Amino acid sequence: MTKATKILSIAVITGLLGAVTSERFVPVARADSLGSFCAAPANGQEHCVSSDRSPADAWNRAAAEGELPIAMWAKWPSGLTVDDIAKSPARLKAWLADTDKVLSYVRDTQRNAESYKASLVRVNAFLAEVKARQAAPRENP
Repeated sequence: MTKATKILSIAVITGLLGAVTSERFVPVARADSLGSFCAAPANGQEHCVSSDRSPADAWNRAAAEGELPIAMWAKWPSGLTVDDIAKSPARLKAWLADTDKVLSYVRDTQRNAESYKASLVRVNAFLAEVKARQAAPRENP
């Protein structure tokens, strides 16, 4: 388990706790490259938009294609790894802010409990992936 992935896990859990208990979204400075807001209806494909747009854009695309619940999540910029995100405080803050913004949108704007649960399941799947990565034996170069 690398120090970077430990830091990321703690930051993600802390950020998600803030997203679950926060009443408002507080923007942070954006990293040099943006991630995406993604949404997928229960019976359809993933729709993503740049995180400089509204989560509603991804939600509306997914809603036009399929039925509720719609899961939403934030992706960091393609080409970056967990370690890349953990090593950059600006990128980590931007991704956590995006995650908070997406969850807040589903919880506070859409007010759909099934979609909120589906969104949390997506985020939990990401955390499980990070945990599995941390538990995997690392090769020494």
